[in-house]
Amino acid sequence: MSIKFKLLDVPVVIGADFLLIMLVLGALWRTPDQLPVWMIVVTASVLIHEMGHATFFDLYGMKPVVQLYGGGGVTMAMPVPGRIVTPWQRIVIAVSGPATGLVIGGMVGTAALCAPRIQSNDIVQDLLWVSLGWSLINLLPLPGVDGGAIVSGLTSMVLRRPAEFAGRVVGLAVVAAILGILVVVGLYYWAFIIGFFVVITMARTGFRFGGSGSAAAGRGGAGTGAAGMGPAGAATQLLALGRYQEAFNAARLHMADHPAETEPVLAASDALRLMSRYTDAETGYSRVLQLAPANDRALRGRALTLRRLGRDAEAEADLRTLLALPVYEAAPSQASALYGFERHEDGERLVESALSAVQHPAAARILTSFAAMFSYGLGHTEQALRQLDGVMPATPDDPSLRELRALILIDLGRFREALDEIRRALAAKPQHPAFLETLGIATRMSGDAAGAHQPLALSIEVRPSDPRARSELALGNIQGGRLGDARAALETLPGYALRDPFVAYARAALAAASGSADEAVALLNEARRLRPELGVRAGIDPLFRGLVG
Repeated sequence: MSIKFKLLDVPVVIGADFLLIMLVLGALWRTPDQLPVWMIVVTASVLIHEMGHATFFDLYGMKPVVQLYGGGGVTMAMPVPGRIVTPWQRIVIAVSGPATGLVIGGMVGTAALCAPRIQSNDIVQDLLWVSLGWSLINLLPLPGVDGGAIVSGLTSMVLRRPAEFAGRVVGLAVVAAILGILVVVGLYYWAFIIGFFVVITMARTGFRFGGSGSAAAGRGGAGTGAAGMGPAGAATQLLALGRYQEAFNAARLHMADHPAETEPVLAASDALRLMSRYTDAETGYSRVLQLAPANDRALRGRALTLRRLGRDAEAEADLRTLLALPVYEAAPSQASALYGFERHEDGERLVESALSAVQHPAAARILTSFAAMFSYGLGHTEQALRQLDGVMPATPDDPSLRELRALILIDLGRFREALDEIRRALAAKPQHPAFLETLGIATRMSGDAAGAHQPLALSIEVRPSDPRARSELALGNIQGGRLGDARAALETLPGYALRDPFVAYARAALAAASGSADEAVALLNEARRLRPELGVRAGIDPLFRGLVG
């Protein structure tokens, strides 16, 4: 949940986590009756700080967006075609936030000196601490904060080339030296304050500096393609590995260094969507689409996000725009969106058309994998397995293909083989929530409800509002005899999620376990109408024994 409004025509989003953390911080040194004033002062001060950044983004011709989250805030801006942000402009933008706070803090401090009676006033004390203290701490040369951006810009100017990584190394060395000096001279309190800020900042922006490699996204993945060097490549690689929070952190770090690029915004939005933080994800995708209305990845992501939010008309509009793009340019995004919308027959036709147009073997393999996914969704499990087995010899170690193969084998009742496949996939991506979910499904379907609980619970921790993840956890609870837990998992879903076929399937299982056979049959029929594959699965699912002939 977040608060959204516009301030001087700048979109502002205040997250619930920001308000909660600031409330906790205020409770540490303010009495309960002083907390309302503290919350107003700290929110206004941090917002003014970020508006300092937004002012210079606007002066340089970019559209800023302010977000307060966690222990602070961030100001981002969409790039303008043909406009390049120079290292000097990055420095000016970074300096403008702390400078705004220092000016306000200086004015308050001057007023306090001129009128000593107000020095002990709670509002004055809070303003001084937040305006001056927050601004000075933000000038520390840490990655992801203003001081880090300043050092990175200076390093790039000195070396005459982009040098964000070198800037971060220099910045961390400077912070380490400051901490060492504080300890040596006995200023332990300030060493603790700065050390605490360092830990919080590194936790928010991620402890990684970059990475390399490539990976393809599997079912439920971001579909972001190959990973490269640096924070942007790290975010892409982490998305493919299913490490969504780390991917989000890496993308935020890249946004701090490159505020005018769209790629980190897309990576952050993908991570938020995959963590089921749909409202925040929509904000990111919409920012990209304001500048590039035909961006296929943003259209795909926002369409799927809006569908999860139950805003079907808007989701369909984005899907139509996406499908109107040339197939040779946007086929993977189009296929991914159709699969997410349960439009499997349309997806089969799209893939058939795209396969006749592509020439590159790798692109053909990706499209054939989608063909297998659509066959699987339609309940044509043997056909799906043949299609997938035709692709796998070229990339036998692709964990995403092995996970899809495990799902197909589950519906064929070949549970031992399915478990072998998903374990091989998890060996490559041990934290991937979709893979953990598939392991839970295979384990449950093989009759081991107790063994299924842990992977299903781990899967839902990453994406607590995802209707499929909730449904699979509920099914595990039903098979384990925990009907109350199953009801809780399903009843706390928003109303629009009840139309999801996997939710209908889980509700059918709950009705069957509760002795409501007619309701179970009706719900199951609805589930397999939307997703024929679920009708195939119900035929071998222990939860529907005696109900499905």
